[in-house]
Parts: sequence; C-alpha cells; structure tokens
Amino acid sequence: MLKGGLTISLDIASLLKSLPDIELDDLRNKLIYAGYAASEDNAELMSSILLFIDDKNLTSITNKEGLWLELINHGYKLGDRILNLSDPELRGSDVEELQELLSRLGFYSEPINGIFNTNVVFSVTAFQENRGLSIDGNVGHGTVNEIKMLMRPNLNTSLNEAIKSISPNLSTSVIGHSVCFDIPNEQDYAAQIDTYEITKSVCLENNIIASFASEVGKTTKEENIVKYVNKIQPTLFVSFKESDDTSLAYFKGSFTESRFGKELSSKVTDQLQIKKLGKAHNLLKNTKSVSLIFFGNFYQNDKVSEVLEIVLKNLNESFKN
Repeated sequence: MLKGGLTISLDIASLLKSLPDIELDDLRNKLIYAGYAASEDNAELMSSILLFIDDKNLTSITNKEGLWLELINHGYKLGDRILNLSDPELRGSDVEELQELLSRLGFYSEPINGIFNTNVVFSVTAFQENRGLSIDGNVGHGTVNEIKMLMRPNLNTSLNEAIKSISPNLSTSVIGHSVCFDIPNEQDYAAQIDTYEITKSVCLENNIIASFASEVGKTTKEENIVKYVNKIQPTLFVSFKESDDTSLAYFKGSFTESRFGKELSSKVTDQLQIKKLGKAHNLLKNTKSVSLIFFGNFYQNDKVSEVLEIVLKNLNESFKN
C-alpha cells in the first residue's frame, strides 16, 4: 500500500525471493543509479522499490520487466543520450531534468512528467532559437551544455528569480497574497465543513485570502488540482494528505529544489517538531506556486487551526523580511 491508499499489482516480496543473487545485485545497482538506497536487507530493499514506484507514479507496473525498464529510464542523467521525438516517446529522469531546467529558465510550463513529447520539443526549439543554437528540437551535447551553463549559478533560486535572470521582460507576478488549500475527503461531511470554515477564519485573521482546490464531500483528481492552482497562481499552495507518517514536504527534484519552500518548511517543522522532507511529488513539482504537503492527520479539526497559524505567521514574516 502506497501513500494515499494507492495499490500496485506487482508482488515485490515474491519478486525479491525469486531473484538469483546476480539479478539482486543488478537491481540494487539500478536503484542506486536512479537515486535510491539499495540495502542488502530485503525488507529495506522492498521499501526503496516502493518509494521509487510511489515517487515516479508507476503503480501500473505488473512484472519484473516493467520494473527493470523504469529503473533504467530513471537512471539516465541529462546528456547521457540524445533526446528526440520518437515513437514510443522517450521517458526517463534525463527528460525530467530537462523539463525542470527549462521550466526554471521560463521556456516550459507543462507538467514535469519525464516524457519527451511535442510540448517538450516546442520548448526546446524556443530555447535553441533564443540562444542562437541550431533549431532542430533535439537535445544533444550543444543544447545540454548551453542549459547547464545558464543554470549553474541558479540551481537554488526560485522559479521567478531564475526566469527573471534569463528573461527579464517576462512577467512573473502572482495574483495577490493568497493561499490555496487541498483538504482530503477523509472526515464526515459536517467535520469537513468545519475544517473549511476554520481554514477561512484563520486566513482572515492573518490577512490572507483563502481559496480551495478541493471540495467538501468530493475527491478531486491531482491533475485537476494542479490545473486549478496554476490558473489562480496563489502565493502558497498547501495540501493535506492522510498518512500514518507525520511530515511536511517541499519540492526537491533530482536537480533543483524550491528554496523558499525549503526555508518555510524548516521554520514550520521546527515549531511542530515533525520531519521535513524534500520530495518530487506531482503536486509539488507540477504546481507553479511555492507548494507544501502535510502528511498525517493535520487537516482534522483539532489540529488544523494550530498548523495554519504557524504556517501563515511564518509566511507573513517571510514577506516582511
């Protein structure tokens, strides 16, 4: 069982028991290349595989071959191979890295999903034209070197700062001082209404405009949440996820991270005394606003007020500074 109650068809425990030592070593090497721990202990190894599947949204994997293919794809670094439009479309961590970097440079605004599709080609050609490179939509060493040369001093800046440093005439302003919330449909109807009302009240007390990407009594798809958040562009997006673990996550990809999200989450986790995690969750990497995800039961009525007070006061304090 993965976070959010998702399940997978692949029986990982049985798979690990069936693999000969040489294939287990191969599996560990592939996990390391993909950026995950590869313990000699099968229970810990299984946890790493589950984390990989969860992070990359690969719940449709049904067999060893599918797992091997995804591990290979997510072991690539940008520049390891030439990226071009093909059938089937190229997938992997190198494509994800490309999307992240082009997004920070202001040339890509679609979901960061690790798929080299026509949207990515359009962004690549726009970048190549802007930088005076050969315009072919392919990502070879020349294009990779140009991207990395521009991004090297800016890997830890915010998206707006990175865009302004490369494209100073591009508008990156947000619409007002507001926070958008995603509240899970886990409580009974009356309790959900109370949570929404508490959230609006605490925001009002802190001079924050509240909006909601979720609805009372309904389960909203993550892709629709992303679309809504990117449409209204709040100052901050906060999502609550039911989980046995208690932690706060900010965006951290394989090659970039949200500096403001990291700083804000550090202050909040210090006060709440919970874990801080850098994650590439879809809601964190595909939303254009600074985004945080609370894992646990912080959305419940007896906890949400305290949590929001801490988040919003630290947010306001950050703007003062």
